[in-house]
Amino acid sequence: MRKGRFGIVLCVYPILAFIGVILNQPIICALAFGVALLAERDEWAGRQTLQALALSLVTYIFRWFVGFVITRMDIGFILALFGAASAMIYLLAIVASVWAILRVMRDREADLPLLADLAYRAYGKRKPRPQPMPGQYPPPPYQPQPGQPVPPAYQPAGPQASVPPQPPQPPVPPQPPVAPQPGEPKQ
Repeated sequence: MRKGRFGIVLCVYPILAFIGVILNQPIICALAFGVALLAERDEWAGRQTLQALALSLVTYIFRWFVGFVITRMDIGFILALFGAASAMIYLLAIVASVWAILRVMRDREADLPLLADLAYRAYGKRKPRPQPMPGQYPPPPYQPQPGQPVPPAYQPAGPQASVPPQPPQPPVPPQPPVAPQPGEPKQ
């Protein structure tokens, strides 16, 4: 485990930030992000805490909006629908946070969908794409669309070709020119 400038293990900051998501406290996430960004100046810890901060803000704003709408409306069905949606969003945020904490504890990327791309872009980088495992082949570059003719399959040349080789033919000796027959017209 890597340690930062202050002798603290770097995975503590993202774990603290994701705990802030679970507790629905974006201030804790913002403080963890600020320490990782400004004091530690570690890119990995900054990306992970930025993912936690973004998740916390999305959850907090959605729950605030639902609370605002619920206080203004008096329709029971819509209130229940908004309440259920708010609970589902919060539950998804908790599950994502626990998953991210388990990954960050092993010094791996939290890799939350959409938020990981946002964190990489904030640092001016692109998220690395996974490389194919040895023995696997990349997908073919051309996939025919439905209704289009399919090109013929590749036939390798050489002894492994599907056409059996022809037996050797005896050489044909050169023939002398043939004289025209008397009844045939000349051209």
